[in-house]
Amino acid sequence: MLHPLFEGMFLGLTVAIVIGPAMFALMQTSIKHGVKIGIFLAVGIFFSDLTLVVGSYFGASALISNPRNHLILGIIGGSVLILYGVLTLFRKVPKTEQVEAVSEIKVKRRGPLPYFFKGYLLNIANPSLWVFWITSVLAINASYAGNKQKVALFFAGTLFIVLGTDIFKAILANKIKTAANPVVKTWVNRIVGILFMIIGTFVICNTIWIFYNGSGIITK
Repeated sequence: MLHPLFEGMFLGLTVAIVIGPAMFALMQTSIKHGVKIGIFLAVGIFFSDLTLVVGSYFGASALISNPRNHLILGIIGGSVLILYGVLTLFRKVPKTEQVEAVSEIKVKRRGPLPYFFKGYLLNIANPSLWVFWITSVLAINASYAGNKQKVALFFAGTLFIVLGTDIFKAILANKIKTAANPVVKTWVNRIVGILFMIIGTFVICNTIWIFYNGSGIITK
């Protein structure tokens, strides 16, 4: 029964190794203001992801009302994840790029708590994250035929890994700055792209399997 948890951890690892502005903002903040501030920023990002996942889940529960919707949304969601993987796999990184152009995250008031809210607001204001989490929740909810326990375990595993790795990045920020190297970024994009393609394929296959062999089968 715990296999959705481990499957969610697989998605969490995929999300965690994506190299982008959020990762460098987290590392840069940790380097300039200390590990404690970086961790508060990471926790704020975690709660914004949690907000999007929970909100998307309740929206998905209202949208998915019968097995046919499970099938359609599972295939669409899985296809979007595969497409995202393909685009990431072939994304080009400029050879002259050495560092990510990310401004330091600043707050007006001192202390760790303002960085928590800053991380929350900056992350939740990113429209691409809305698309990613809504698509992921719809796809996973459909692939598990709306089973609340399995969906909850899946995203518990995902968010646990994302939070853990973000804290890890904050602690070891000085030691992993080589991620800005174009060669490293190119290979990470390839790995992430392949992983998203695997996840999307799993979602589609699992959705079809449940529809025709599980409780979602239609006899009329």
